[in-house]
Amino acid sequence: MTTDLRDATAEERDDARGTRPGPVLVAACLGLFTVFLQTTQTIGTLGAVQADLRLAPADMVWVPSMYTLVVASCVLGAGALADRWGRKRVFLTGTAAMAAGALVLLLADNLATLLTGQAIAGLGGALITPSSLALITHAVRDPRRRAGAIAAWAAASGLGLAVGPLVAGLALRWWTWHAAFWLNLVVAGLAAIVALGRVTESRNPAQRLDWAGQFTAIAGLALLVFWLIDGGHHGYASARALTAVVTAVLLLAAFALVELRRTAPMVDLRLMRDPSYSVSLLLAGTVLFGFVGLCLLQVLWLQRVRGLTALQVGVQLLAEFGAFIAASVLAGILVRRLGPRVLITAGLLLAAVGAVLFAQVGPDTAFAGYAAAFVLFGLGCGLANAPSTALAVGHVPHGREGEAGGAVNAARQIGAVLGTSILGTRVTTHFEDRVTHVRDPRIAFTDAVTHATWVAVAALGAGTVLALGLSAWSRRRANRQVTAANEALRGAERHPGRRA
Repeated sequence: MTTDLRDATAEERDDARGTRPGPVLVAACLGLFTVFLQTTQTIGTLGAVQADLRLAPADMVWVPSMYTLVVASCVLGAGALADRWGRKRVFLTGTAAMAAGALVLLLADNLATLLTGQAIAGLGGALITPSSLALITHAVRDPRRRAGAIAAWAAASGLGLAVGPLVAGLALRWWTWHAAFWLNLVVAGLAAIVALGRVTESRNPAQRLDWAGQFTAIAGLALLVFWLIDGGHHGYASARALTAVVTAVLLLAAFALVELRRTAPMVDLRLMRDPSYSVSLLLAGTVLFGFVGLCLLQVLWLQRVRGLTALQVGVQLLAEFGAFIAASVLAGILVRRLGPRVLITAGLLLAAVGAVLFAQVGPDTAFAGYAAAFVLFGLGCGLANAPSTALAVGHVPHGREGEAGGAVNAARQIGAVLGTSILGTRVTTHFEDRVTHVRDPRIAFTDAVTHATWVAVAALGAGTVLALGLSAWSRRRANRQVTAANEALRGAERHPGRRA
């Protein structure tokens, strides 16, 4: 039986033509690589940027935060745009924005230009992240193979995080901090070339653009992220912070009302009734809270206490990021046998153990003393990262992959923002308290990092308990469904003439 493409819908035509998963996965991984490369690349160049542009400490906060703010606030709406306008088209727009942001950063010679480049790159990251995931989930229909593809996609994020400090270190050793961003431009271009030549367009024409939802979501999330970042450095009770958080709550409440009244919402909040879906979003956010937040603490400690250069920090963090990548690949294999919930639980537990070990470091602890902490933490986050994403995406109807990708990636990015803002704030405040009582600032800063690390341990521990609860609930529901099916079968056998 053949399909007449002239009479088919756009979605059916895409399916009939088919898209090979290989090129899709390559393009998606290259795109996501640039998104996370930008994160650690920026952190690695901060010291040189501050010295070159003579920036005040308060201004420096916004250099990495501007990128995170734009990604976190726009990623939710980008998923719906990908479904409606075309996943390939939105992905290509994202790679163009990422490349344009890198070009601006290459030429930046003042704070305004620097923040503009970060914002443009952030828009690219917001467009790439859900559209790349939607391209994969659309091209790979089998749930088990899809989980493996998502694991490879997630591994690309770890590779980007690992390469970022190395690129920054090499740029600072041989050139200037501007040179670090050449790689973003090149890789974004490669991703666009692969997508243009080898990826078929796909979209869901029934998915209407919800402009009211777009505005309230973007504005509400942007103000919420602004409150988290700015309040962490200037006080959450300040008039500016309180105004931001109150307005954010009102806008997000308006977003919820708008979406609940839509017949075709940008984000179907009714899906939250499924505990597996809603908890998977929380778990995805928890993984990134711990991973990105603790990575920031590790970079700060290695630079300020151990006195390592950006390149040396990048080399030592390869132990953690390499473990993250290996675990992400392993998760893609094991998820077919064990399912995502087992891997999420085991991963969060391993990450918590690694964080506990890192909390034991002292000012003079050598690499051998914290290498195991890096490896265990990377393994745990790698095992939990992709399965938490796959669990969320697997609970939406076909054709709405962009929406699901936007929702889960919004949860991930908000988790990352919370990790850097909350843990970074705990380090700053605790260090200010300790340095007045301890003569050696290295000891005071180590104490502050340890204090913030225990906050990460608590979050990862809570996530482990939540994952265990979800597994138990899922088993009980499956048992009830089997029991109900058996009872229905026995009833049909006792009354063969009765119609179901």
